[in-house]
Amino acid sequence: MRCKKPLALTAGVFCVAVLVPVLVPASASAQIVEVAPPTPYREVVPAPRPGQVWQPGYWQWAHGRYVWAPGNWSVRPATMRGGFRPPVMAAAPVMPQPPRVERLSADALFPLDRGDVQDIRASGLADIATIAARLRAHPFSHVEVRGYTDRLGGDAYNLQLSIRRANAVKAVLVRNGVPALKIRANGLGSQDSITQCGRATNVALVRCLQRDRRVEIVTYIDDGGRWGR
Repeated sequence: MRCKKPLALTAGVFCVAVLVPVLVPASASAQIVEVAPPTPYREVVPAPRPGQVWQPGYWQWAHGRYVWAPGNWSVRPATMRGGFRPPVMAAAPVMPQPPRVERLSADALFPLDRGDVQDIRASGLADIATIAARLRAHPFSHVEVRGYTDRLGGDAYNLQLSIRRANAVKAVLVRNGVPALKIRANGLGSQDSITQCGRATNVALVRCLQRDRRVEIVTYIDDGGRWGR
């Protein structure tokens, strides 16, 4: 079955976060599940380096989980005309918010083996419209729509189905007023499984793999200027 900133810093500490793999309801809908954001912890900020500035680390969403991208040093901005070098003041780092991750069940969005806009169920259209309304109401950097299938079926088929589904959800977001230029859609096939099904077979296996068949809408509130790089 296929269902598929630059800142110069003094030494110190600042808060980042660690992953807590807990799912919480995003709304009254049974189709949308928001992944709980990481909880804070403290990380040491390195001492200043001559001619360099510290770029704070940030959380990104990869392989079905939050992944911390460590901070790094970069060259201080070049001297401007007339020999003036803009001052870089020591400051506490401003941490970008972790991306908001909402999962929609592919089984609830689409009939079996379907993946186009016209195939999305009415309840799925309503859920995507709810997410689009929130995006219109609050500033954000960009959105990634990621389509997934389970591991059953051929890799090529699963990849194409996941691409179709991601593009379909993006199209509905655009139809509901989210700028197309701020959305990326990617199909990842059966990558990034979030299930552990042991020795389940047949109908039990299909049921167990249901959480893998999903579309993730990943909203970056502030990506520190990395969008479009």
